[in-house]
Amino acid sequence: MTKSNEEWLVEAISPERFQPFLDECRGDVVVALRLYTWDAEAARALHSPLRDLEVSLRNRIHRQLTGKFGRSDWWNLRRAEPNRWAMDDIRDAEDKLARRGKGNAPCDVVATLSFGFWIGLLSTGGRGNYDMKYWYPALRHCFKGARRQDLHDRLEVMRTLRNRIAHHERISHRRLEEDFRTALELTALVAPELAARHEKYSRVPTVLARKARVLSGEEEIAL
Repeated sequence: MTKSNEEWLVEAISPERFQPFLDECRGDVVVALRLYTWDAEAARALHSPLRDLEVSLRNRIHRQLTGKFGRSDWWNLRRAEPNRWAMDDIRDAEDKLARRGKGNAPCDVVATLSFGFWIGLLSTGGRGNYDMKYWYPALRHCFKGARRQDLHDRLEVMRTLRNRIAHHERISHRRLEEDFRTALELTALVAPELAARHEKYSRVPTVLARKARVLSGEEEIAL
């Protein structure tokens, strides 16, 4: 007995990876394949605002701390040094740059550090005492009107979404309209012009509105 086209597709995706889509579609393989493709379309659309959120956040935090401590490698200043886990991240970034044959200029280190590193600077920092070291003297001015814990928690939600997209994991089960709105609101705190650009031009609302019609077969899938 030869395999159907759908069976070949599921095998390529892997049954384990495909199962959550199949469960969501009550066992209908054809509809689940449409959902799988729409999920990727939504991930592509959301990648753009999440990318700009990450880049604008790290640049704003870095500029603010550079101004506060008077040097672009502020992390090497004893009174500005983050906790040991964050310092490990910085040294790992420097080692990675060295292995690539690049220098460890502060701008290169900043670009190499993860989204999680920058979000971590908005936490309490444990014994690093980030409230007194970073938030009150400097970073709260980047996020006027925002509560630090609420800001940190919302950014962690965005980091989870960003990582799911980066690792090709399912996002169709999430409240994606809310995720998109959160990304824009957070971006507006540090780069309002970028947020406005996504508000005007983003494909996310169009893609999200397509879901029901794609699953029903009324609209074509987009690869």
